[in-house]
Amino acid sequence: MKLVIGKKEYEVKPLSIVNYEYFLDNKDVDDLELIQRFTECPLEELKKVEITKLKFISKMLTGELGGVSKTEPLHLTTNFNGKNYGLIKPSELTYEEWVNLEVFMSETPLNLPLLATHFYKPLKSDKVGEERELIDYDLSECNSRVEEFKDFPIKVLLSGFFFIGTFAEILTESFHASTITKMKNKKKQLKMKTNQQTKK
Repeated sequence: MKLVIGKKEYEVKPLSIVNYEYFLDNKDVDDLELIQRFTECPLEELKKVEITKLKFISKMLTGELGGVSKTEPLHLTTNFNGKNYGLIKPSELTYEEWVNLEVFMSETPLNLPLLATHFYKPLKSDKVGEERELIDYDLSECNSRVEEFKDFPIKVLLSGFFFIGTFAEILTESFHASTITKMKNKKKQLKMKTNQQTKK
């Protein structure tokens, strides 16, 4: 979406991770700063705009902020800064990748740009959707994108976060359930063995 402010056209950028975190920490952002963060229009230019137009733009952008919590469709692939990225495939996670994700997802506060670099990896071919092919996992490659990914769209990240979080929960529950079942089976076997020895 584009806005005409003064005599210049400005692109309204998707809400980025860095701006999302900023707005969470600063609830009393004024209209000028809100518009400036979404459009990168200089504050001096914004100060020359009619108040009614500023209020209208601010209200529209506040609606964008409020829409962050709404369910966003899952983005299997996305274009960010002219490069194509794909959401990781849980069935193809390596052990190292899984362990790192577990650690990063348990940190407080969450490092959202770091998580974004782990959830969305560069594509290694033109295939998209379910057929997407991602580069191999490399922690240093992910770390090299953290600064750039501060501007990654928060809505894309949150939909991926929900998907991966659900997978992690199911995997963890499955692991715990199988561990409990194994423990119960061992206990039964031990009890049977003890009963057999007592009968002798």
